[in-house]
Amino acid sequence: MPRHPWRYDHLTWLEIKAAVARDPQPVVAVPIGAVEDHGPHMAISTDNDILEDVLAECGRRAAGDLLVLPVIPFGLDEHHMDFPGTIAIDMETTLAYLSQTAISVARHGFTHILIVNGHGSNQSICDLAARKCVIATGTVCAATTVNAAVSPALVQDVLDAERKGGWGSVGHACEYETAMMLHLHPERVDMSKADRDIGQLKLTYFNWDHPEPSAYTWQDWWSRFSREGICGDAAAATAEFGKRMMDVTVERFVAMVREFRTIAIRPRVDHH
Repeated sequence: MPRHPWRYDHLTWLEIKAAVARDPQPVVAVPIGAVEDHGPHMAISTDNDILEDVLAECGRRAAGDLLVLPVIPFGLDEHHMDFPGTIAIDMETTLAYLSQTAISVARHGFTHILIVNGHGSNQSICDLAARKCVIATGTVCAATTVNAAVSPALVQDVLDAERKGGWGSVGHACEYETAMMLHLHPERVDMSKADRDIGQLKLTYFNWDHPEPSAYTWQDWWSRFSREGICGDAAAATAEFGKRMMDVTVERFVAMVREFRTIAIRPRVDHH
């Protein structure tokens, strides 16, 4: 593997020290993904592949404003264990591991840290890990994602306007994730096995598709609503859509990073 100046772990400790001393500092990204079923048409590494490749391009384009840790490859995934190959880490272990990673970065003097999630069920844990880091260190630590199937907020307008599969097409191993993999790693996608599987519910107060919000969150065992580990319309995916989503995601994520690091660390006030 070549040495990348945007990879946190490719730097020497002296280079880390110099990065901490810079004004403004780079933002540090702490990515966490998953190894789980992604239908019969894609590799179980899909979440990690998308997360790693998008952040790599963000690191290159950010020109020193972003440092990226290696992807933590496993997350909260017990609900996918009915599909062979899934690696499941329990909630408490995932939260402890992730928060201690972010806290370690903060202990070296980095002030702005982004926990970047690549797997939907890690979302609440990423939020809690960021809060633990803030409480433990006083840094600015937040949780976000570069995977629009996890949360589309960064690219909502483009996703809604340009996807072809209609309602329910974006969820998991879906139109979006399949398109991203067709663009990034076409050798890991077999479109002859890509299917449309819209097993998720749409109720008055619960909806799993984008952009309609739900009034509550709920996660079932996947084998109770997904036939083959797909939730969405994988058959609608194209490499062109994947490239479009990649370009928009990277452009906006880098802009977000530069805005994020402008958040000031203000003094606490004890009103006791």
